[in-house]
Amino acid sequence: MSREERQRIANSVRDLRDLMYEIVDEALLVPAPLRGTFRSALTDLDDRGAFEEVINALHSEEETGRDVATIEGALDSVGLLGRQLELKLAVIDWANARARASWEQARQTGLPGTLEPDGDAEEGGSLWQRARKLLAKLLETIDNFFASLIKALAGNIGEIILENKKALESVLDR
Repeated sequence: MSREERQRIANSVRDLRDLMYEIVDEALLVPAPLRGTFRSALTDLDDRGAFEEVINALHSEEETGRDVATIEGALDSVGLLGRQLELKLAVIDWANARARASWEQARQTGLPGTLEPDGDAEEGGSLWQRARKLLAKLLETIDNFFASLIKALAGNIGEIILENKKALESVLDR
């Protein structure tokens, strides 16, 4: 595994962090009573260094205590090398493009969308509902990648991120 592949994985972890913040900050995606709680949980992850801990676990022996061959072997065993990595990242990119396009379309309508599943009959609401569904699908797609990454890393690194991501996914998928 090249340093470039490890950097791509690290960038994907950062992208997940940024996506989670973007979703939480969008008023029409996360209900107001939950937005502050999600924001606090994400801030807590940052304060704990959870995302950086996952990223640092991809680095060489001097930073993790594991040699590069061990890290590569673990990543290879869960399909995060070479063509398998390319496939997973390509699927995430595809799902990301679809979700963001739908999200942008909902924003451009200028119409508010209700957060209630049964109240999405107006035009803006149906666009927001579609954006939420595609963002939930994107987070679900990231599950495959991130769960594999967690398996490859030593200990419980990343589990708390995955749990928060799944909670956010469940709020979107309504």
